[in-house]
Amino acid sequence: MERQRTARPGPRYVKGHCCGDGFLLLLDPGDRIPLSEDAVRRVCDPHAGLGGDGLVRLVETAGGGCHRRPRTAWFLDCREPDGSHTLLCGPAAGFAARYLAEAGLAPAGPVGFATPVGDQRATVDDKGRATVALPRPRVLGTASVTAEDRTHAATTVSLGSLHLVSVVDTPVSYLDLTKEPRTDSAAFPRTAGVIRPAPDLVFVNVLPRGSLRVRAYRPGTGEVRTGGTVACAAAAAVQHAAGGWDTTVVENPAGALTVTLAAGAPALLTGPTAISAEGVLDTRWLAAA
Repeated sequence: MERQRTARPGPRYVKGHCCGDGFLLLLDPGDRIPLSEDAVRRVCDPHAGLGGDGLVRLVETAGGGCHRRPRTAWFLDCREPDGSHTLLCGPAAGFAARYLAEAGLAPAGPVGFATPVGDQRATVDDKGRATVALPRPRVLGTASVTAEDRTHAATTVSLGSLHLVSVVDTPVSYLDLTKEPRTDSAAFPRTAGVIRPAPDLVFVNVLPRGSLRVRAYRPGTGEVRTGGTVACAAAAAVQHAAGGWDTTVVENPAGALTVTLAAGAPALLTGPTAISAEGVLDTRWLAAA
């Protein structure tokens, strides 16, 4: 007797990372995958789902979808693990560019993507390192954060989302981030135009060779990875304090990241990217709860 299949094959997925952030990518050329917030939460759940710091749905703009852009072939629909939309995500573009190059769906060189807030470009070199542009960091002022009963001066940096960056003398590896640090919320700018109202709390050691060692805490979530905007915010705060823009190396378990800043220009983030798994989703994960 033939064993009945329990899975219900659905769209293909790709799992991997870029610049320290882990992603799930769903290939949806025809813009046909229903993707509710609940479905994203289930798929990104590290225990019951596949796990991921974010999910990217990749839609072919010439395939009849609703997101048509004349200069780009793909639209990036980026989601946070809680299911909410992210308007722009540089590392997600880098990971998508790596996948498209390996799958033969994009030519060598820079790959352009459409996003809800404009075009995004990513380049992957022959060593598997992606370079992506993030919003220009804006240093908005000072505040403070208290961790383990010690209060540290902090710099408020916005890259669309808000970060509170503290350069500390204590090795960041010693900080107990199982307890939520307290922030001086009265010092936050009132008109920063941020997407996420609660800032990421970023603790930084400046190492003798000038590179940075970083840990970050997100209120309501806990400790988060040091890729993407966290790395750029840390570099921006340190470079601003030094009085000039430059290139900074930020340590990351996935491989060193470099952040290049210049006056009036987007932040350029370069770091490793790789694909770790591919497969097919069960359609029940994407069905309404």
